[in-house]
Amino acid sequence: MSIKDKIQILVNQFNAKNFDQVVSKSKQLIKEYPNYVVIYNLLGLAYQHTGNYLDSEKILLEGLKLDPGNIPLMNNLAMTYKNFLNYKKAEEIYKKIIKKNDKYINAYVNLGNIKRDLNKFDEAIKLYDKALEIDDKNHVVLYSLALTYQGLGKFKKTIELANLVLEIDPNFTQADHLISQSLKYDIANEHHQKTQKKINSPNFSNVQKIDLNFTLAKAEEDLGNIESAYKYLKSGNSLKKKILNYNIAKDVELFSNIKKIFNKFDFQKTDNSKTDNIIFILGMPRSGTSLVEQIISSHSEFFGAGELPILSNIIKKSFIENGSLVIEKINQNFNELSTIESLRVDYLEYIRYFNFTEKYITDKAPLNFRWIGFIKILFPNAKIIHCSRDPKNNCLSMFKNLFEGGLPFTYDENDVVEYYKLYKDLMKFWESKFKDSILNIKYEDMIKDNEGEIKKIINFCNLDWEDNCLKFYNNKTPIKTMSTAQARQPIYKSSVKSFDKYSKFLKIIDQEL
Repeated sequence: MSIKDKIQILVNQFNAKNFDQVVSKSKQLIKEYPNYVVIYNLLGLAYQHTGNYLDSEKILLEGLKLDPGNIPLMNNLAMTYKNFLNYKKAEEIYKKIIKKNDKYINAYVNLGNIKRDLNKFDEAIKLYDKALEIDDKNHVVLYSLALTYQGLGKFKKTIELANLVLEIDPNFTQADHLISQSLKYDIANEHHQKTQKKINSPNFSNVQKIDLNFTLAKAEEDLGNIESAYKYLKSGNSLKKKILNYNIAKDVELFSNIKKIFNKFDFQKTDNSKTDNIIFILGMPRSGTSLVEQIISSHSEFFGAGELPILSNIIKKSFIENGSLVIEKINQNFNELSTIESLRVDYLEYIRYFNFTEKYITDKAPLNFRWIGFIKILFPNAKIIHCSRDPKNNCLSMFKNLFEGGLPFTYDENDVVEYYKLYKDLMKFWESKFKDSILNIKYEDMIKDNEGEIKKIINFCNLDWEDNCLKFYNNKTPIKTMSTAQARQPIYKSSVKSFDKYSKFLKIIDQEL
């Protein structure tokens, strides 16, 4: 068999997402054919997809020694640095690529995605527009631009761009789902009708059908057809659960280990001398964290950064092996003030990418509720706001939504209930230790006494009152989550009893919570 045939087999395996096999075969081929740069590129990409970014960096750098001007290698190395959250290195490489070849669309798109991550939406739009000057029919660029306008609350523009995507590639079902998040359906809506035809077509994969099922579930609920909405929700969640192959036992173990580690930890030995300018907003997904961030970032002294991946990234890199917290590593590292300071600096270096001039910044990654112990070690004086919501409404909202990038526990009724119980138990644990430094905000209380609860939040943050905080829905801060539509409206009461209409279908949530 020729090397060309062997590489084609690798490409086929890669396209089939058999990344472990690509890694194994690529390593063998590099020994046989050490000068074939394309193998280094495939191996680096496969490492990326398995989350092995250190080896991805190493092999891509080896490939670039052989061919320093190889643009695909440079692009994938930049992607590795982006996954490392080293945006500076990634941006430098993308700019080099553009200088070398100003027609290379991927560099504009990937650099635009970094700008979007950093809330620099105007810069992102300019980069996407440059990419469209090269190819105005590139559906990936158009979709990226649509996501950006959605984050800015410009839903009409979002829908217009998503429809363009579907004209170019009707099978790009992510655009269907994006449309569903950006409008309220009525009976005459053409997109609803088109999506109904798609769902019955044999031309779509299970991954695409996930998008279509969640899209139709949203449409049917908007139209008041709850039984039909549930049917699509059940189908979409089942397909997603099957693909993810999630087992909640790992999370049961994680939560148990968190309590074991921090039950006897001496937080008095942490350095309390520093003033921390971070507000951590956390809780279960769909519990009101985006709303609270919109309120706080309406204040002139606050910058709303959104859901930051940095804390989870630090913990994963430093303390987790094979999905489990390593108790010995935590005990060893947190006995060294120099290690604590090094991890603290890693976090602070990341938030500097935002170039904010305000006095304070928010980090509203909801699942940071798992890491409150780490927060109190790294930032002992940081404020923590815990958002909560009626359990049934909260679990329904998670079950109804398709989350970008994970939350695997949300795609099965049993899993979401079990995870919610784990969350409640862990929050009781944290509150027993840090009761005075955690502010609890309930979504239902926000609805009953909007002004009173907002003033409570502002007072907890030690800020002077500003009337803008009551008009948070006018806040132009980008929102990069599916809450973008809700958080740009005045608080409404319709979501308080949202579970009632689904109660006869979601019996486990109804009985267990």
